[in-house]
Amino acid sequence: MFSTGHIIWIVISLILTIFGVLYCRRKRPSIDRLLKVCLLLGLISEVVKVLCVIEIVPVVKPVVENGVLVYQETRKYAPYIEAEHLPFELCTLQMPFMLLALTVKDEKWRKRIFALIYGTSIIGGVMALLLSSIAPEFATVKDFLLAPRAWQFFLYHAMIITEGIYIGMSEECELHFRDMKWMMLFVVVLDFATFYLNSIMTVPYYSGKELMGLAYPINYFSSYNNPLGIIVKEKWQWFIYLLIRIGIALVVTPLVFLPLRIKKHRNSDV
Repeated sequence: MFSTGHIIWIVISLILTIFGVLYCRRKRPSIDRLLKVCLLLGLISEVVKVLCVIEIVPVVKPVVENGVLVYQETRKYAPYIEAEHLPFELCTLQMPFMLLALTVKDEKWRKRIFALIYGTSIIGGVMALLLSSIAPEFATVKDFLLAPRAWQFFLYHAMIITEGIYIGMSEECELHFRDMKWMMLFVVVLDFATFYLNSIMTVPYYSGKELMGLAYPINYFSSYNNPLGIIVKEKWQWFIYLLIRIGIALVVTPLVFLPLRIKKHRNSDV
């Protein structure tokens, strides 16, 4: 993390975000138009991601030979995407959120979805840029700058941050500081759901009926492993980690929604 290549991409993403926000302020597209463009770009980004991460792997059959487990090749091959690349992270979920905002007609619920997109796209996008999960994949700056996966990752997150900022600026959405509660409620529900999803997608190893451990743990929403370097061996340590996450959310989320209150006061003074 924070290799030279990573820092270069953070700077590029920041420049693109500033340019995108200034462009939107100048052209003032409708929110529906913005969502449609971002949704289309997001789908293209997802296709690029799939083409980058998909692998052609042999189909094998596990058998025991002389008391040793071996994997016999069947001479068949299949395309495969590892579970960590499935579209269940908060940033990838922006596309279903955009689709909901475009299809929901009830104005109250549409506004609540806008609050969800505003907060999660900015917070999630910034965290993804800073804590990039793909950064360790590249050994050199050249590899980082030439990899299609890096372009896809950083351009997509710059886009959703731009989208979130413009939604907050838009008079069409009419977001207020108090709408923060809806974003937090939705995120809590999604976060809780990932506890189930991570367990479903992770491979457990049993000896008889006793759970011995896990293989390939999935970490959507960082609910299993943490990016803070905290060692979690016991349930009480995991509870502490959850409390830390909650504490960070209670600090960061109001800071992100604070500009909405400032904007409201400025408009009321005019």
